[in-house]
Amino acid sequence: MQAWTNQKFMTVPDQATVSQITPNFCFFETFALRGGRVESPEVHEARVMSGLDHLNLDKNKLYLNFSDKLHHWKPILKNLLSTEKLTDAIVRWMVVPNADGTLTEWVTVRALPTTPVSLDLFLLKTVRDKAEWLPRPKTGPWKNSQAALDELKNLSPRIDVEGVQYDQLGNISDCTRSALAWWDGVEWFTPSQETQCLSSTSLLTFQNSLRSKQPIKMANQPFPSNVQSLIVLRSTLVGGAVMIKKVFNSERALVWSAPPNQDEARSALTHLKEFRAQRSVSLL
Repeated sequence: MQAWTNQKFMTVPDQATVSQITPNFCFFETFALRGGRVESPEVHEARVMSGLDHLNLDKNKLYLNFSDKLHHWKPILKNLLSTEKLTDAIVRWMVVPNADGTLTEWVTVRALPTTPVSLDLFLLKTVRDKAEWLPRPKTGPWKNSQAALDELKNLSPRIDVEGVQYDQLGNISDCTRSALAWWDGVEWFTPSQETQCLSSTSLLTFQNSLRSKQPIKMANQPFPSNVQSLIVLRSTLVGGAVMIKKVFNSERALVWSAPPNQDEARSALTHLKEFRAQRSVSLL
């Protein structure tokens, strides 16, 4: 497939992973491009900038961003979409810090999967590895999450599934490709950053969209088997999140099913979808 890197286009292996493009440390973001627009791009930019700040790297050396360099995206994406024969896509933006302080950027696109109505969740054996720093940045080569994704694929080849990792203490931590939140009937919860979970752009957007503005509580705990609702949040999903229908352990035994009353979760996800749409930006 075709990729863009620092002012030129080149060929990389089809469906190349982050580590196949560069084995070196990098920051990366993935987001959906639908109808030429991206939703809530500021949160993706903020996470990249936070990582660069942590390493004292010059953000002004970036060729791409979503604030003052938005116009740089159009010719890159038009070329990649045309070459890959795509209209909508998952876009991956990678930033590789070099030894001399410069930054190498990569952009790739791949087909955007259909968003399922709901997901089933599998509790995985792959333990979440230790973050470089907290709050955890999204960095490559991303080997631990890829190992978790491989485990999930072995448990179920279906596309309407997601996996959850535990930390070293047995607390629920991170999904393979998503953030996790749950409603206990009174409040919303999500894993604490001490569990090594990713600093999630979609979770931040969800927090900002909540009408009550009540902070989502951070939790260090095993799987919350007595909760009312479970949701996964992922920027590439339509609306940014879907509800969990069933949860299975790593032996494929059922450990949780969604109760009939999902009014709070449905209402929150409807508001999140509207919130994200209001903050969409055209890249084409």
